[in-house]
Amino acid sequence: MTTWLCRTEDETSAAGREIARTLTENAVVHLVGDLGSGKTFLARAIAAELGADPREVASPSFAIVHEYPRPSGPPVIHIDGYRLSGNRREWLEIGIPELLGGPGIKLIEWPKREFEEFEDSHVEITIGVREDGAREIVATL
Repeated sequence: MTTWLCRTEDETSAAGREIARTLTENAVVHLVGDLGSGKTFLARAIAAELGADPREVASPSFAIVHEYPRPSGPPVIHIDGYRLSGNRREWLEIGIPELLGGPGIKLIEWPKREFEEFEDSHVEITIGVREDGAREIVATL
């Protein structure tokens, strides 16, 4: 387990870059935190370090799944679990099992327990917001 205390966006970006460098080729990453805690910001930093264009990384809330191409390998896949229902058919129609089992690093915001059925393992990253506004990022790598 590794913890970062980030008082600025630059420190949060640095934590994201460090996390990205520890990920295996097809890692699944669960990004856990309250609304506004910085899950998408951290996902952008991770994706940028992996070679994706950071300008393309946005909250996946409306599309549920975004894929960010990388020049050096399979894409970074960004998934929003918030709007996914518990309906298995919806998951199959969207292709969640194939996405999780396929190539590329998967960044999942608002992960649900059902994701674990389709993955071998995952990295858990929890973002907490302290009273002073600093982010405490805890990664179980």
